[in-house]
Amino acid sequence: MNVVVMGCGRIGTQIVTALWKDGHHVTVLDSVQESFLTLPKELREMEDTTFVSDGILEEELIEAGIQDADVFVAVSNRDNRNALAAQKAKHIFNVPKVVCRVGDPDRQEMYARLGIAAVSPTKVTSALILEAVFP
Repeated sequence: MNVVVMGCGRIGTQIVTALWKDGHHVTVLDSVQESFLTLPKELREMEDTTFVSDGILEEELIEAGIQDADVFVAVSNRDNRNALAAQKAKHIFNVPKVVCRVGDPDRQEMYARLGIAAVSPTKVTSALILEAVFP
């Protein structure tokens, strides 16, 4: 599977590394070059795997291979950037599966109406904490 991930923070690094170890072709975008240092060395050294980009410009998404992606994952720490990139992936580049991180759990329903799977770390973490408190 060909996956493009936008955001190479803690969440993005975990996703990219797991997909790569499972044998998928992964491309990762981040606006800060140093973010890629968290990736395994072998992955960082592969050609056309990391791109310094905020994931919003269509030319940069094309350079990263969005037109051939089976999956696009937007997990930067900025909801608006994730939303815009996810909408472009879904509606301009017709990526079959688009997943978007959204900090504000109230926005999840809106993304669903746009055909984008949304995951809220805020909601998930809150549920896990409540489960730990009241098992």
